[in-house]
Amino acid sequence: MTPATEATITAKGLGLFVREQGAGYPLLMINGIGTGVEWWGRAEHMLAAGSRTIVFDGPGIGRSATPLYPRSLPALAETVVSLLDELGYSRADVLGFSFGGALAQQLAKDAPARVRRLALVSTFCGWGAAPGDLAALVAGYHRLDVANPLGCAHQLWALAGWSSLPWLDEVRAPTLVLSGLRDRLVPPSNAFQLAGRLPKSRLHLLPGAGHLHLVEGEGAGGRLLADFFSSASLARSTAWTSGALTDRLVEEAA
Repeated sequence: MTPATEATITAKGLGLFVREQGAGYPLLMINGIGTGVEWWGRAEHMLAAGSRTIVFDGPGIGRSATPLYPRSLPALAETVVSLLDELGYSRADVLGFSFGGALAQQLAKDAPARVRRLALVSTFCGWGAAPGDLAALVAGYHRLDVANPLGCAHQLWALAGWSSLPWLDEVRAPTLVLSGLRDRLVPPSNAFQLAGRLPKSRLHLLPGAGHLHLVEGEGAGGRLLADFFSSASLARSTAWTSGALTDRLVEEAA
């Protein structure tokens, strides 16, 4: 595997810490709320076996600079586009986890030419989503190792009032939607909702998996994502061809 490279890149006036590794098509990975690049753990190495992974600390997180004021999700999407420009990538695959999934949706909507394939993992549409279990939300908050509470607060502010429901049908990137059936923080009904609104999507609901399935082990979710991003075409991706179509699931439930 190509050795990892680390740098601080200036994007929209902010110094952002970035790490790249692996070879293949560029894959931008967007973290969950309050977490830095180290959070990805084994998932980063697994995906770097078939892609050129790009992980970064968001504004106010980890080793990245904290802006004076919080930035909205559209503004954060502009910052991500600027980061890709500075790194020399005109187009990339995008993986968004939890909060990162919200930002990934905004990026795919605002800069569609920059996104080849999209994966939304353990995430939601913002307002209009099914709420998580209160006990799980409290437990999830206490599990966060937040080095910069202000940066985390900025991300929470960005989500306030945000929703992708009015424009999800405008997202044209082929999208793989993954959720653990035991996810109490972001219930799997949110994955069903997202896949149902996206015009070109496939859905995988993972038995026995919780919110952090992607980073807690080398399970089915990581293997599906590695296949999806590294396959030469969608037709050759088992993750894509085996994924459920939500209209088919609705018919089966009727």
